[in-house]
Amino acid sequence: MISELCKKYEDYMIEQRRCFHMYPEVSLKEENTSRMIKQQLDEMGVPYEELPPNHGLVATIQGKSGTKTIGVRADIDALPMQEESDIPYKSKCDGVMHACGHDAHIAMLLGVAKVLNDYKEHLEGTVRLIFQSAEEIGKGYVEVLDYLDRTGGVDRLIGLHIWSTLPVGEILLIPGSVFAGGSGFTITVKGQGGHGARPDLTREPIKAACDMVLKMSAIPSNMYDVLDHSVVSTGMIESGTLGNIFPDTATIKGTTRYYKPGGDEALMECIRRIGAGVGMAYGVEVDCNFSGGIPPVYNQPELIAHARELVDGIDGLVVSPQQDPICAGDNFGCILRKYPGFYGVLGAENKEIGCSWPQHNTKFNVDESSLRKGCEFMAAYVADYLR
Repeated sequence: MISELCKKYEDYMIEQRRCFHMYPEVSLKEENTSRMIKQQLDEMGVPYEELPPNHGLVATIQGKSGTKTIGVRADIDALPMQEESDIPYKSKCDGVMHACGHDAHIAMLLGVAKVLNDYKEHLEGTVRLIFQSAEEIGKGYVEVLDYLDRTGGVDRLIGLHIWSTLPVGEILLIPGSVFAGGSGFTITVKGQGGHGARPDLTREPIKAACDMVLKMSAIPSNMYDVLDHSVVSTGMIESGTLGNIFPDTATIKGTTRYYKPGGDEALMECIRRIGAGVGMAYGVEVDCNFSGGIPPVYNQPELIAHARELVDGIDGLVVSPQQDPICAGDNFGCILRKYPGFYGVLGAENKEIGCSWPQHNTKFNVDESSLRKGCEFMAAYVADYLR
């Protein structure tokens, strides 16, 4: 019955995904997105509670009896990017697009809502459908945790992230960390500026900043656990106003990624140590600040084994042979630290129709046949758990 309902609502999910894709909103500004979700839930007769001060919400489907509760989560925000795709449902919001697939996440969770609302007489327990705001900037999860704590929590928590470089028809379900933890860093190098002709009379920060960047690139292989995949990347160096003027300061911005618990502190300590050495060598002050830290998204191994078994009953979906985790972050990991669950990765790559651009690319798109498959997996898992 679950499979039949998912096929029944496949066109609905595609329609919803395109609608959300056309009207994206960045983190903390998802007011219209939230309104559209609430409108759909109202039409289904599914009750929900808003999660102020932002625009997340949690809908509830109550089964006929039972005490178990399961949560299913999707994020709803878009990115500040100008879409370059030539598709009929291209973003109508200048400088904003769904380049990470959260529009598909919303559509699949609304599909799950329709399916389970029709199926609720067979459910022995409660379903919480979580629409989380502001994931892209590391926020939104606190309101979710507050809600769950206030309402008795969940016994199980699942989610799916669509992925445009994993073949359509595959789902990645791996035990342990599936997404990396990470944090951003801003390093300010403070020196003493002067004339470009007399570097000997200055303590110029640019050479120190460049040396800092090069030394940090050696952290993953020389200073941090070689058995943990890690990244220390610099995305911005900012300094100076003219070619013959040494500035007083230089700013470095970048990000870290890791998979093992404690990796964040270990990587931060490596960066601080390098900063201290560079500061001494160049006679400058190096101030290291870290922000936006999130833990790895950790899948409980005992839950993954059963989730893989359920895939066999879903038409057109197979467990991906890939065993490597994905080097991206998601603050779903902050919620999974408290509640047991897992995060699957749903393939949506189809090169024949031009769906192979990576996440956060201006031409990002997904094969929409993946929506039914993802909806069916989540709905089937919930139904199995609440039998």
